[in-house]
Amino acid sequence: MEPYVYKPLETDEIRLLEFRYGDHNAELEANLRTYRLPENEEPRFGHQVFLTRDGGFDVPNAPEYQALSYPWGLDTSTRFLLKMVDGQSRSFMLIKPNLDDALRQLRTFIPRNSSQLFWIDAICIDQDNVSEKNMQIKKMAMIYNRADSVAVWLGREDKDSRRAIEFIKRLLELNDFDPLTRDPGTPPEWAALLNLMQREWFNRRWIVQEIALARRATVFCGNQSVSWQDFSSAVALFTSRHHDLRQLFRSLGDVRAGPHLLGEVDALGAKALVDVTNNLFRKSEDGIVLERLLSLEALISSLTAFEASSPHDTIYAVLWLAHDAEPDSKELAAMSQDAVMQTPAQSPDIDAVPSPSPDPDEEMSSLKLQDDFTPFPQKVLPRTSLPGSIRRPPSPSRLDPQPSLVRKETSLRPPNAQFRALSGRSATDRSLKRAEKHFEEGPEHIIVDYKMEVYDVCRQFLEFAITRSKSLDIICHPWAPEPPDSEAKLPSWITPVSKSPFKRIAVQGGYARVHADPLVGTPGNGSRNYNASGKTKPYPGRGFIVGRTLMVTGFLLDAIKVKTTPATDGIIPSDWLDLVKWSGQQDQVPDGFWRTLVADRGPEGHKHPPAYFPLACKWVFDHSGEYKQVNTSKMLESGSSPSIATEFLRRVQSVIWGRKLASSEGRRGSKQLLALVPSDAEEGDLLCIIYGCSVPVVLRRRKKRKTGDIPTFTRESTREGKRALILEDNFEFSVPHMNTFAKNDRGHILAEDDQPSKISSAGLIVPVEHPNSAFSSYGVRKVLGEDAAEPKPPSLTVSLDSQQQYTFVGECYVHGMMAGEGFKHQHEHGNSLKAFHLV
Repeated sequence: MEPYVYKPLETDEIRLLEFRYGDHNAELEANLRTYRLPENEEPRFGHQVFLTRDGGFDVPNAPEYQALSYPWGLDTSTRFLLKMVDGQSRSFMLIKPNLDDALRQLRTFIPRNSSQLFWIDAICIDQDNVSEKNMQIKKMAMIYNRADSVAVWLGREDKDSRRAIEFIKRLLELNDFDPLTRDPGTPPEWAALLNLMQREWFNRRWIVQEIALARRATVFCGNQSVSWQDFSSAVALFTSRHHDLRQLFRSLGDVRAGPHLLGEVDALGAKALVDVTNNLFRKSEDGIVLERLLSLEALISSLTAFEASSPHDTIYAVLWLAHDAEPDSKELAAMSQDAVMQTPAQSPDIDAVPSPSPDPDEEMSSLKLQDDFTPFPQKVLPRTSLPGSIRRPPSPSRLDPQPSLVRKETSLRPPNAQFRALSGRSATDRSLKRAEKHFEEGPEHIIVDYKMEVYDVCRQFLEFAITRSKSLDIICHPWAPEPPDSEAKLPSWITPVSKSPFKRIAVQGGYARVHADPLVGTPGNGSRNYNASGKTKPYPGRGFIVGRTLMVTGFLLDAIKVKTTPATDGIIPSDWLDLVKWSGQQDQVPDGFWRTLVADRGPEGHKHPPAYFPLACKWVFDHSGEYKQVNTSKMLESGSSPSIATEFLRRVQSVIWGRKLASSEGRRGSKQLLALVPSDAEEGDLLCIIYGCSVPVVLRRRKKRKTGDIPTFTRESTREGKRALILEDNFEFSVPHMNTFAKNDRGHILAEDDQPSKISSAGLIVPVEHPNSAFSSYGVRKVLGEDAAEPKPPSLTVSLDSQQQYTFVGECYVHGMMAGEGFKHQHEHGNSLKAFHLV
C-alpha cells in the first residue's frame, strides 16, 4: 500500500472520516470524504444538496457528523496504521497512539452495519500543507459548532477512571453532596475524580474552543462515558469545596494522602475550562452562538493553564472565542465578514427596533450569478440555490411539509440588528455613546500564518490588544510562548507564560505555585485592581512598536536603594521586618507593611482589605517562631490557624511569592517608598509610572544607543508663520493624529501651535518640549478626572526621541502610589515626563 495522498480542498470544503462498526481489536479501516460546509446552510431531514465542481464531480453538503476532541500526545516515535479504503483503492496513514485508542473505542459505539462520520484535525487537515492548515484553522470554530456532537477522549481506562465516573453520579445528588465532603470513607473517590481532572486533555489550548462551541458533548474514558454537562457540574462542585476536602484529607493522618495531594486546585485546567466556557458565549437553546462576551486580551490573559504544541496556537486557538477578533488567512476566506454582535461595558437603555425581515421574493429578484468560489454575504440565498451550478434536488414540499425549515441559518455570527436611538437624548450622554459604538464596531481580523516568526505573531496580537483596550496592562501579564531556538528571544516587554503563578508538576499532574499573581488582574473581570496611571492612555496611541522596541511615556517615581531576600516558596524573610524597622513583637503592625504584604487588597485582589487584616497579620507573626520569618505554606497546611488568619495568609501568598521587599532612594527630597518588586530587580532599577498601565513598573537602564541608530533631522524652516520640518534622505513617516498638524503646499508638516517639532524614530510627529507646568500642577483628583466640573488638563506633549533604552523588569506594588498619587508626587518633586524605549 502507498501512503495516503490528500486532494486539494476548496475554501468552503472540509474532509470527514467515515468509520464503520468494528471490534476493538480489529484492523482500523476508514474512508476520507470531502463535503461542503457553507456558513449559512445546514441540511435537514436527510435533504442533500450537491454542487458540481469543475471536472464534473459532485460535492454534497456535510451531513451529520461528530467532531473528536483529544490530546495528540507527546509520543512521536510510535505510530499505528490506519488503512484508507476508497472503492478499490487502498492506502494508509500513520497515526499516534492516543488517536488509535480513541478510534478503536469510539467505533464500538457505532450501531452494527452502519457508519459514522468524524471530523478529526490530525486526519482531516493535511498537516504538511501550511496553506491548507491556515485556511482550515479559520473554519474550526464553525466545524465544532456545526457538529451534531463532540466526543471528548480522555484516554484509556485505569483503576481510578471508572471509580471517578461512578462517583460523579453520586455527586449530582445534592442531598448527598455535603455529607460526601465530610465522610472519611470518600477520599479515594475524591482522589479518583481529581486524577481524572488532571488528564492530559485538560491542558490543551484547543479544547477551550472545541468544548465551548459544542452543542452537545460526551466525555469518554475507555469504555466509560458521561455527559459534559454532568462532568462540568462535578468539577464545579469539587472546586467549590476544595478547602473542606483539604481538611478531610488532613484528618486521615496519612502523609501520602495529605492535603498537599490536592495541589493548587484553583490552577487546574479542568476548573479553568469549566469557568471560562460558562462565560464565553450567550447561546440559544439548541447551542447556536448568539453573542461572544470576552475580548481577545481577556482570553489570552486568563487561559495560561492551557498549553499549545505550536507557539502560534497561543493566539490562533482562541481567536474565534473573542468578541473583538476573528481569524483570517492569506488564502480565500471561507466565511463571510459580517460583524458579530458586541457586548457593551454597561447596559444602555436603548429602544431597540429590529429591522423587518426581508421579503424572500425581493431577495430572490436581487440575486446575481456569482462565481462558485466567491462566498455570498449574509442574508443572501446560498450558492446551492443558483441555477446552472448544481443538480437540483427534489421539491422541498415532497421532502418536508414545512419547506421553510429545509434551509437553516447557522452562522456563528448572529444577525445584525438595527437600533434606533431614543429621541431627544442628550449629546453629553457619553456612556450611552460608548455602548453604541461598542455595538457598531466589528471584530478585527487576525491573520493566521504559521510561517510567521513567533515575535511577529506576538506583535500582531499586542498591537491589536493595546489599540483596542487603550491600556498597557498586557505587558505585565505572563502569556507569551517561548520561540524556538532558531529564532531570537522575545523582548523584555513581552512577558513569557513561564512566569505564570502556577506550574504543572509532570509527575503528579497537579499544579504548584511558583510565582505571585499578576497585580494588574485579568481584563474583562470588571474594574481594574489599581489606577496608578489615572485615566491616562498609552502614548503614542499608534505606532508604538518600532522593530522590537515598545515606545511608552511616563515619569520616574524613584530608584531602588535597598532590596531584601526574595520570598522564596512563600516564606517571608526576617530581613523584611528589618527593612520596615518592626520587631514583630510590638502591639501595632506598621500600616504600610501589612498593606504591602497584601498589596492593599482583600481576598481575590479586587476590593480593599478588610479591617481585620492587621489583627490577622499580628497573629501570624506572633506564631511564626523564633526566627522572625513566616512560612506561609507550612502555616496553611497545618490547619491550626484561625479562619481569619488563613484568609490573610492565602492573600499574602498570592502577592509576595518570589517577590522582594524594597525601599527607594528618596530622590529630590522625596520620602523613601516601600515597594514589592520582581525577584530579579536590582539596586538602581527605576520605579516608574507609565501612561496607560494601571500599576507601577520596574525599568532598568541599558547602554545608550549610538547616534547612527536614531533618524537624523535637518534644520527647521518657517513658512506662513508656522514651523515645518524637512527630512534627510526622504525618511518616511506616518502621522496618526492629522487633526493636530497640517501640510503646506510643499508637503511639509506644519505644527498648528507654532511649537518646534520633531519626527521621532517611530515616525511620529511630536512637540520637542516637555509638558508645560499646567499639566503637572493638577492634583490627584483633577488628574484622575473625578471632578467633571474642572477643565481637562492640557494636552500631553513630550518628545519620543531618546538615546536611552530600558529593559522591562516587571510590574511592582509601590505603597501609596497605586491610585494616581504618583501625579502629585511628580509635580512636587519635579520629575519630568519622558519617553521610554523598552527593548
